[in-house]
Amino acid sequence: MVKDEKRDFAKLEAKIARIKDLKQKAEKLIELGKFYFLNEKYNEAIGKFREASKIDEKNAEIYYNLGIVYESKNLPDDASQMYSKALELNPGHQLASKHLEKIVGK
Repeated sequence: MVKDEKRDFAKLEAKIARIKDLKQKAEKLIELGKFYFLNEKYNEAIGKFREASKIDEKNAEIYYNLGIVYESKNLPDDASQMYSKALELNPGHQLASKHLEKIVGK
């Protein structure tokens, strides 16, 4: 089972590597980051979100998702920074605001 899972991730990684359109590539990296997160592969998720942020540094969703991962890893300072960055880019990002309030309110 683990071998098949690794193969699936490798296929997705290879597919993304072939994408030429940068906006589409960033979107796919975000999707892959979420996929890693849902499979509790937090460091891999962080890597994909960071890679996406190099392509699309103004995308608040990337930083929001990084915040979610850091919060899941019990790294509240890092999560707070990412939620703040998401809110800097998109002041109306309600989920980032909600998560930041939860951390700050602790």
